[in-house]
Amino acid sequence: MISPPVNGRRKGLSACRRIPRGWSGLLISGVLWACVAGSEGPQGPGNPPANPAPGLRADLFAGPIQVPDHVRVDSILEMVVAVRNGGSRGADAGWIVRVMLSTDPVIDSADIQVDHFSAPRELPPGGEDEYLRHKKLRGSTPTGLYYIGSILDVTGRVPEANETNNVLQFPATIMLTAVEPPPPEGGRLRAWSGSYETLDAVRRAQR
Repeated sequence: MISPPVNGRRKGLSACRRIPRGWSGLLISGVLWACVAGSEGPQGPGNPPANPAPGLRADLFAGPIQVPDHVRVDSILEMVVAVRNGGSRGADAGWIVRVMLSTDPVIDSADIQVDHFSAPRELPPGGEDEYLRHKKLRGSTPTGLYYIGSILDVTGRVPEANETNNVLQFPATIMLTAVEPPPPEGGRLRAWSGSYETLDAVRRAQR
């Protein structure tokens, strides 16, 4: 049984057209609704085209970075870099992460770069991941207190719903300390004050 028309169209049918039909040689004054399956019918005021669904996009968030409280500038820095995808589409592997040292809490590309690597695996929608990294710090890096944070997808490889959250907003802090002086010659204890002096000389200068 064909359902009655609803708003000019018949319920459950893709599209319809009117065609005249004869019966036993007589012209029937009525018309028969014939439907064409799989078609949305002519577009017009009564049948507007469907709006396409918005495209799915990833949305990368820079997460916290776990680092030690202090480290020497000539040593290996171990860190755990966290990321999250808050979007509706996965982010394929291969997008670039940079880790930066900054003298202020605002992380940007002008800061000191300590690591640069590509995401090793896909990050699904709503997923989180952590990357364990080991990086040797340059001995020429100035010592002192720094903020450490990440910048995600620096080459713009991942289509994102929001590009403004790819930089860590609340970076951790880390103290870079000086290189330890080499061991004293002949086993004698020496004190470091910019040049090597015997401990006895230091004591005499303090009297």
